[in-house]
Amino acid sequence: MTSSLAAISALLRSGTVRAVVSDLDGVLRVFDPQLWDELDARLGTPPGTAFGAILGSPVLHEVVRGRATHAQWRERARDDLRTAGAEPGAAAAAVARWADAPAVVDPSVRRLLREARSAGATVMVLTNGTDRVREEVGALGLADVVSEDGRHLLSSHETGHAKPEPEAYAAAHRRLEELAGARLAPAEVAFLDDSPRNVAAAGVFGWRAFHHLG
Repeated sequence: MTSSLAAISALLRSGTVRAVVSDLDGVLRVFDPQLWDELDARLGTPPGTAFGAILGSPVLHEVVRGRATHAQWRERARDDLRTAGAEPGAAAAAVARWADAPAVVDPSVRRLLREARSAGATVMVLTNGTDRVREEVGALGLADVVSEDGRHLLSSHETGHAKPEPEAYAAAHRRLEELAGARLAPAEVAFLDDSPRNVAAAGVFGWRAFHHLG
């Protein structure tokens, strides 16, 4: 168990937290980190080109705030790869390969979230997500974490605010209180994220935030 998971587990045992919030990508859901090298090799582009065109795309800022779609993001990525020198067909294939790349669930994070719920804590997944995130989470079979109706999953594309914006944590805290059916002090919430910026912002909001290194 990583130090972040151990710390949250200890808080749960002590009874000092009543809710646990986990990030999705890089924490509960993980991808093969070698994918980016594979894509650049296929494209014949310098290392970092595929990553920059996709995850570095300026459109992503709009996508995770619900102002653009995943399809528009893919279209922009294809255009940027062609601009970087990739052949049109290769660019389209690379974006399709990325978009359909298989993900796996980290069993240790899943176990912690299930144990937290069994102990009576409110559990939620908070992600800077797109209009595809609910479909993707459903395909991973995470109903035991986000519930069958998905109410325990909150995506930034639905709220219009993304981590590390303060409004993202405020929206998440309101959802937690709705799920719990009770008021929660910020210090009663434990938060897990792989981004130091997101962890720092959650700490400023008042959550007990932990940087997760999976």
